[in-house]
Amino acid sequence: MLEQRTGKTLTSESDQAAQLYGDALDLILGSESGAAETLDRALALDKNFALAAAARYYVANDVGEPDATGYRDLAQRAALTASDWEREHVEVLVGLIDEPGATREKAEAYLRETPGDLLVMSQLAGTLFFYGGPTKLETVLGIFEAAESVLGDDWAFLARLGFAASEAGQYQRARQLIERALQMRPQALYSIHALAHLLHDEGAAEESATLLRDWLAKHEDTARAGQMFGHVHWHLALDEWQMGERDAAMRRYLEFSAPATTTCGPILTLADCGGFLLREYLKSGQPLPLRDDVLAHIERVWGMIGHPFIALHVAGLYASAGDLAGLERCAKAIADTPAGPNRDTSLKLVSALSDYVSGQFPHSVQTLATLSRGARIGIGGSHVERILVDLLEQSATARA
Repeated sequence: MLEQRTGKTLTSESDQAAQLYGDALDLILGSESGAAETLDRALALDKNFALAAAARYYVANDVGEPDATGYRDLAQRAALTASDWEREHVEVLVGLIDEPGATREKAEAYLRETPGDLLVMSQLAGTLFFYGGPTKLETVLGIFEAAESVLGDDWAFLARLGFAASEAGQYQRARQLIERALQMRPQALYSIHALAHLLHDEGAAEESATLLRDWLAKHEDTARAGQMFGHVHWHLALDEWQMGERDAAMRRYLEFSAPATTTCGPILTLADCGGFLLREYLKSGQPLPLRDDVLAHIERVWGMIGHPFIALHVAGLYASAGDLAGLERCAKAIADTPAGPNRDTSLKLVSALSDYVSGQFPHSVQTLATLSRGARIGIGGSHVERILVDLLEQSATARA
C-alpha cells in the first residue's frame, strides 16, 4: 500500500494496518481524538510496522506518556527491516523529537528528497517555531512553500501553510488557505486553532468567539480528547477575556485549559496557563496564588528554564502570583545556563517581570526596550507570545 502523501510504499504485513496508519496520520495532523488508539490497532495487526511505531512515539511524546520511549525503541528496531525511506523517516522524526537542534539539517535535506512527508515537515516547523531564532518566520514559511507543488490540495498542508503565512503577517492569504482547509475537513482542531490565532493577531475577539462557539457546538463531542482541545478553549477564553467577560473566561480556563484539565502537551499547557494568568494579573493588578496543578507543571518544565519561551511563561506565572522569590529562583537558574542570546533574553524577561511586580515600572520598561524585534521573535512560539511581551511593556509604561 502507498503512503497517502509521499506516494511511497509502506512496509507492513497487513493492508488493514497500513490503512489504519493513514487514518491515524489524519487524526494526528488534525490534532483530533483517537490517533493513539488507531495506531495501537495498527501495531496489534503488525507489531513490526516501523512508521506506525514512530507515529505512536510522536503522539506519546507530545502528551507526555510515561512509557513513550518504548514506542521509539520499537520504531528503531522495526526500521532495520523496513525500506530505505522508512528508515530515514524514523531516524529524522525521532531525531527531531529527541535532538531537534542536531537533526535540523538532516530533516531539511530529507524533505528536499521526500517533500510529501507532512509529519516530518510539521515536526520540523514546530521545532523551528521554538528554536528557530529571529529568522524563524521566513524559514518556516519557506519550508511549507517548497512543498506546495506536491501537497497543495491537502487539507492538513493547507492549514499549516496558512498558519505559517499568518505568523509571517500575510493575513489575507492565510485566511483563504485556512478556510479552505476547514471546508475540506471541518472537524480538524489544528485548522480551527490556526484561524483563531489569525483572528487574535488581527484583534478580532468577537468574530473569533462566534467562530469558536459555533465550531464547538458542532464538533466538541468528537474533539474532546484531541490534543488541541484545551488550547481551542483557551482561545475562546482569551476572546471572552478581551471582550470584558473575565469571570466567564476564568471559568473556561479552569475547566478546559489549566494543567489539571487540559488535553494539551506540556509546552502548550505552560503557554496557555502562563499566558492567561499573566494577562489577568496585568489587567487587574491583583496577584492570585498559584494552584497546585500550576506549581506541579512548573516543576515539570523546569529543566528547560534557560529557553526564553519557558522563562517567559514560568516567570509570568510567578509574577501573576506576586512571587518575587519564585522570580529570583528563575533568575538564578537561568544565570547558570550557557552564555548566549537565549540566556540574555531570558534574564531580561525575568528582570522585567520582577521589576513590574516590585513596582519599579520605569526600569521594567527600560529593560524591555532593549529587546529587539529579532530577540522577541526568538523567544519562540507564535505571535501570541510577542503580544504578551507587548502587553507587559504597555502595562509597565502606563503604570510608570
